[in-house]
Amino acid sequence: MKNLIIIGARGYGREVYYLAKDCQDARKEFVVKGFLDDKEDALAAFEDYPPIISPVESYEPGPDDVFICALGKVDDKIRYSQMISDKGGTFISLVHPAVRIPKTTTLGVGCIIWEYVVVSSGVSIGNFVDVQTYSVIGHDCTVGDWCHLGPFVFLGGKVKIGNGAQINPRAAVLPRITIGTKAVVGTGSVVIRHVKPNTTVFGNPAKKTNL
Repeated sequence: MKNLIIIGARGYGREVYYLAKDCQDARKEFVVKGFLDDKEDALAAFEDYPPIISPVESYEPGPDDVFICALGKVDDKIRYSQMISDKGGTFISLVHPAVRIPKTTTLGVGCIIWEYVVVSSGVSIGNFVDVQTYSVIGHDCTVGDWCHLGPFVFLGGKVKIGNGAQINPRAAVLPRITIGTKAVVGTGSVVIRHVKPNTTVFGNPAKKTNL
């Protein structure tokens, strides 16, 4: 039995804790040991959570420890995940029991896949990807490392999402569209054209914006 440690004890960390509990109850592969966070009192106002063990910087992974990173900002997620990896820590993916991952789909490490997500055949999902509830990933899509797909996102078949891209809630990306590295798609947008790296688009149809 492994000990799961959640990096981040703020709002998103608390959400991920309950996802981990659902996964734990279904598969019995780990128990949740606690959180790593530099804010010692982050859970002071809440009950029924395991303890904050220490900041990430001072924690030394044990042989039975596994990790999941519950930080919303991509740069922070990269920084602290790398910090644990450099110390020899191992990351797992949390996939809610209500999600079916076809055998033709590949899934990286450190991913967080929430309930009622639909993943089609031939999909490739990179490392440390977050896919929120009710999102749909069409056939033969490629989702790069460190991406975030908000709730109710739709990706048509053969869409390609670059590393670190963020697709916000209820956005739809039409088939065969490419979203560049670190691009942002605004909430409720409909993407009908390729999006260049480091570009934010918004609207229906989605257009470049400075928001």
